[in-house]
Amino acid sequence: MKQVTAAVVVLAVVASTCQGLSMRHGRPAGGMLRDPPAERDMPTPPAQWFQQNLDHFDPQNHLTWKQRYFVNSTFYKPGGPVFLQIGGEGTANPVWVVVGQMLVQAQKHGALAVLLEHRYYGESRPTADLSTENLRYLSSEQALADLANFRDVYGHENDLAAAKWVTFGGSYPGSLSAWARTKYPHFFHAAVASSAPVWAELNFTQYLEVVQASLLKDGGPDCVDAVRAGAVAVNEMLETTTGRTQLKDIFNTCKPISTAQLEISSFSQAIAGLFMGVVQYNRDNVGFEGRSLVTITDVCNIMTNKSIDLPVNRLAAVRAFQLKTSSAPPTTCFDVSYADSITSLKNITYAAAEGGRQWFYQVCHEFGYLQSSQGNSTVQPFGNLFDVGTQVQQCMDVFDVDSEMLTDSIAWTNRNYGGLYVRGSRIVFPNGNVDPWHALSVLPTTLDLSKNILPVLIDGTAHCANMYPSRQDDMPSLVEARLAIANEVELYLDMDD
Repeated sequence: MKQVTAAVVVLAVVASTCQGLSMRHGRPAGGMLRDPPAERDMPTPPAQWFQQNLDHFDPQNHLTWKQRYFVNSTFYKPGGPVFLQIGGEGTANPVWVVVGQMLVQAQKHGALAVLLEHRYYGESRPTADLSTENLRYLSSEQALADLANFRDVYGHENDLAAAKWVTFGGSYPGSLSAWARTKYPHFFHAAVASSAPVWAELNFTQYLEVVQASLLKDGGPDCVDAVRAGAVAVNEMLETTTGRTQLKDIFNTCKPISTAQLEISSFSQAIAGLFMGVVQYNRDNVGFEGRSLVTITDVCNIMTNKSIDLPVNRLAAVRAFQLKTSSAPPTTCFDVSYADSITSLKNITYAAAEGGRQWFYQVCHEFGYLQSSQGNSTVQPFGNLFDVGTQVQQCMDVFDVDSEMLTDSIAWTNRNYGGLYVRGSRIVFPNGNVDPWHALSVLPTTLDLSKNILPVLIDGTAHCANMYPSRQDDMPSLVEARLAIANEVELYLDMDD
């Protein structure tokens, strides 16, 4: 094998935005997969660059661009497998090829660890900007073809063509991991697809249903009742001029709340967002860079604190607590403006987009995943002021994609990949039952699964918890799940095609 790594460099891992402070379509700033804990001075491999095709599906298009990747050969033994971590809807962090469960397994099996950044995110920029015209090359299909081309070319150049390649990914990259195995089984021997929402859904009402169930499980019925009372109070206050003025003062919104329905919906959804991010990442990656992430227990303690007189004031206290535990100044205003969010999503520069415009493009053209409060209000506590129609309007305002176009695209995605009806083999689907995204993934209750597909539902854990480094206080269910995943990967590596 050719020399594929250089001397590692020192990289300071920068903390992500506090969970719950910036959640759009289930994606916080930086992407849905949180970086694992790491020391600030932990050495990580340097960036390398792969000459990638711009359009894999047009043989006459010979344009290429440079895709970033990272390699750690510390544990590699000649003849060993290649473990490929798939980058997602944020900047790829090389710490993922230094710590985490993939590295534990790489050490055991003598594997080469590789991380490939997703096109259009981070420093992997196929086009000069993010205009809608340029974004036509952004899709899960193109991303999967990137993986296949990288595996083919890089494998041959580095004497790894005959190696068994196993893909790893969490959240959207978890779906890519499963799809890489089913779409390119001749290239990828097995896959671990953590917290993978493989079922595309327009009106993702299950998200808030899981939020309520998780609040109930960890915080009890008093917590859910208090959240519901707060949401009811907010929604009533939004109906009057006096109430909207009071809400501006209570929550320190960046702008006055207008009477426009889209602005009313945006504020209501922002209140729900205070809890959505907390549930999605509950207890995941606690202690990253010394931070103590907000948990369900934290917000429920605030919401049931009777020394805070009104439910709406308890909601504001949750917001204040999240600010306090983040790197944001305590005076940071609450940005809930629909108009401002559209302006932000229309910005076509990479620096300003931070991945948000790119992910929203994929939401509007492939997946939906629109988390609405539409439906039965007894199964979620946030009222019904942000229905799916107001969120489809965002797709229309940013990309001129209407409901019919989005519905058709989602149907195509599920037909193309099979949705929950996975036809493949050697795929592990780990999920945490606290994580709202598990509702769109392959579970032990999923019917008609192919042979050698293992769903693992982990009690009490949230988004991608199985991927992080082990801690002494890990739940027994998480410890057992990681062992089951590792055993399954070992079983797959012993298999030949």
